[in-house]
Amino acid sequence: MRLVVHFKKNCIRYLASVMVLATIMTTVSGCALYDQFEETISILKKGGPGADDPVSDHTVSFDDPAPDHTMSLDEPYSVPPLPTVNIEPEVSEQVIDIDDPQASAIEIEEDAPASADAMSEISLDETLKAERYYAYHTLKDDEKKVYKLIYTSLNTFEGKTPMPTKDPKVIDNVFSCVLADNPELFYVKGYNLIRYERGGIVEKLYLTGLFTMTKEDAAIHRKRADEYVDKCLAGAPQGTDDYEKIKYLYEYIVKNTEYDLNAENSQNFLSVFENGRSVCQGYATAMQYMMNKLGMFCIVVRGVTNTNENHAWNFVKADGDYYYVDVTWGDTSYDVMVDKRISTMPVLPEISYEYLCVTTRDIEPTHKLDNYFTLPECTARKDYYFVREGNYFEAVDDEHLRRVFDKAYADGEVMVTVKCSDQAVYQQMRDHLTGDGRIFDFLRGSSRANYLYLDNLNELIFYL
Repeated sequence: MRLVVHFKKNCIRYLASVMVLATIMTTVSGCALYDQFEETISILKKGGPGADDPVSDHTVSFDDPAPDHTMSLDEPYSVPPLPTVNIEPEVSEQVIDIDDPQASAIEIEEDAPASADAMSEISLDETLKAERYYAYHTLKDDEKKVYKLIYTSLNTFEGKTPMPTKDPKVIDNVFSCVLADNPELFYVKGYNLIRYERGGIVEKLYLTGLFTMTKEDAAIHRKRADEYVDKCLAGAPQGTDDYEKIKYLYEYIVKNTEYDLNAENSQNFLSVFENGRSVCQGYATAMQYMMNKLGMFCIVVRGVTNTNENHAWNFVKADGDYYYVDVTWGDTSYDVMVDKRISTMPVLPEISYEYLCVTTRDIEPTHKLDNYFTLPECTARKDYYFVREGNYFEAVDDEHLRRVFDKAYADGEVMVTVKCSDQAVYQQMRDHLTGDGRIFDFLRGSSRANYLYLDNLNELIFYL
């Protein structure tokens, strides 16, 4: 099948804009161009300007007498994969054979606890009671001991720290939990594990953090980051509505950050706060850090996309319910990175909201989790972007449609998205608005409707 778009006179900019959105929505959803992608469509209202064109009332126009204004994309079309982004911590190991005569001069430490005296451990226990330390709360008691020692070692740049386990896998799993809970450990890139063995059997394990900077430099960067965050949070919505705060932060990060595979400090929030250029891990940790500053729950989760790319996004709590948020996929500079053709289009929406406060069912087709800790299923929809903004339809409803279009006109929007709850409602809405031509009941003074079907997302997008 070949996708061909015929542009009417004076409509080139409009339909090109729709083509931009088609590509953007495709990329953001993590899918190839839709398997059953409908042609971008233009229909005429009977009796309006252009009624003498060779098209019938409310029918699709593919017979434009101006073929020189034709754009085409060959199918099948697939989103080019990005270069692999490594978001895993760096891990190195050193093995010391206790019985090796050459190792006799190596001091074997006693089993005394690392740095935490009684008072500091009590203080840390109180700190970790907070809900924001979600991964910590999922651990068993013996794993929590490992977590506290790793956290203390990384937080204080302590150095060689004895571990209360002989299982390297436990350390690896717990280390990932520490990073998931604590974006302020931005200077940590991984760890070195020292294994003291006798006859191939582990006797003791010691951990040393691997850092990207010194303790003194980390303090300087932390101050700069907090200055950025304070400026951002000064404009955050007040009150108790978590959704509005999350949306504000989501938009702020997207508007002030460009997706850049070569960004400095791309694996932590410094890339966002200091340079305004990052990759998924930077976007996610920036979101987490700012939400934590507002006293809100947010952690970083990791996994792969449906195109098998490493990826990081957020698990948040809004107004009592859990949701997923993917700030990276909300930034259209990411889409330009995926497909350079997008940048040549005349109109490029700045933000996509497809993955702002979504359910497990919404995100599972494109995001596969790979965490040591488990997460509850997200089922609530009350703070889903399209629900909160009033563009979510569980049935065909003309009064609801009227409100959506009137609001878009009042806000000066250039397009309207009609998001349907499922495939059945989507098909009914599609037949109602475009098959029956009822879309002209909602467009103001327009004799032509330019719109796009997004079958995989159950969305119709109309250009105003």
